[in-house]
Amino acid sequence: MPIISVIVPVYMGENYLAECIESILCQTFSDFELLLLDDGSPDRSGVICDEYAKTDNRIRVVHKQNEGINATRKAGVELAKGEWIAFCDDDDTMPNYALERLFSLHQDTDVVIGFPEKPNNNKELSLIECRRNIITARLLPPTPWAKLYRKSVLTEWVFDFPRDIDGCEDMIMNIRIMFSINRAPRILYEKVYNFRRNLVSVSHTKRASLDYEYVFDLAREQSIPAELLGDYMKEICWSRINGINKVAYESPELVADGSHEFIKKTKAGVKKYGYRLNLQEWVLLNCRNKHIVKFAAFLRVFRNYLQYRLGLSN
Repeated sequence: MPIISVIVPVYMGENYLAECIESILCQTFSDFELLLLDDGSPDRSGVICDEYAKTDNRIRVVHKQNEGINATRKAGVELAKGEWIAFCDDDDTMPNYALERLFSLHQDTDVVIGFPEKPNNNKELSLIECRRNIITARLLPPTPWAKLYRKSVLTEWVFDFPRDIDGCEDMIMNIRIMFSINRAPRILYEKVYNFRRNLVSVSHTKRASLDYEYVFDLAREQSIPAELLGDYMKEICWSRINGINKVAYESPELVADGSHEFIKKTKAGVKKYGYRLNLQEWVLLNCRNKHIVKFAAFLRVFRNYLQYRLGLSN
């Protein structure tokens, strides 16, 4: 039985899939299986998977009807034989040392967290701090890749949310995991993943909307135990405002209108939980001039970009 199962959901990945598979087969840690799940891809991705399976007995291929990446990851976990699970997207790659270095920290934890870029800090985080940072995505990437999960924490509930949460299913998945474990993740402050920014992916082509932010926020709230929700509301308030900011940057008139239920909910949460707004956040929630709202949104986007490039927290 392999120690690690590497799960790769495959859909429309023929341009980069071979590079992805090669990077996994070349890992210095060899005790793994590679599960390639063809999610009903209409291109040659399924054929490429089958061709590689003939060359390496560590590869298993599953062809299935299209269900989306979340359901495909769930199917991979159900089929996995390994005690530990790693995920990789079909257009990304892993450095050849990735599995070895992640697994080196597997003792006394259920999750090992790595990074797509080497961060500028190496702060050890408690479980509570990890939960706060997975909600805000400040110090920890809210993605399933660049991580190692004990298979037992990847329960059906972790994947059980609407397909409508396209583009942000990664964050919901990790919030649910973080609130289901009882000991802090181990953190490997190294680059263990090569992320390819795909400009045709859902997260880059889907237009931001207040309706979507409302649905996503409900899924996020439902992912945190009710008795703990109040302890994390300041992080949720910050994240709600960040969602509104994305909409304001693309469609400032929708935010300046101020009548959407999500904006009202955000303002009510700010007041109830004593979240202190800075000037930019106050403008987003209260200004009715779309040009000023657009400028405020731009400032936040630019600041977040700089902090991401510099490896700093928000």
